[in-house]
Amino acid sequence: MKTPICANCKKNWSWKTTWKQTFTFKQAITCLHCGEKQYITKSSRQKLCLPPMIFALINVPFLSFGVDFFYLSIAYVICIICIFILMPFLYELSNENDALW
Repeated sequence: MKTPICANCKKNWSWKTTWKQTFTFKQAITCLHCGEKQYITKSSRQKLCLPPMIFALINVPFLSFGVDFFYLSIAYVICIICIFILMPFLYELSNENDALW
């Protein structure tokens, strides 16, 4: 798994840099190496929609078999930690802003 690469200067972003840029809530993300605006690609945005669906999928076996809420909450915490660690690896960058769908 690789961290994102700037489409302009071709330098890898660190995990920490990518993680910080994740919470800017802007369409354009500025590259720390070259200062150019970068955009998250269409395919990356689609991939980033999948991790929250894991929580719905976890509920089905836990709730249908009557597993205790304590174990469900432990599964949630584990999933949240995994998503936080793996999220920066789902990003791909582009020089142009693509339409979402």
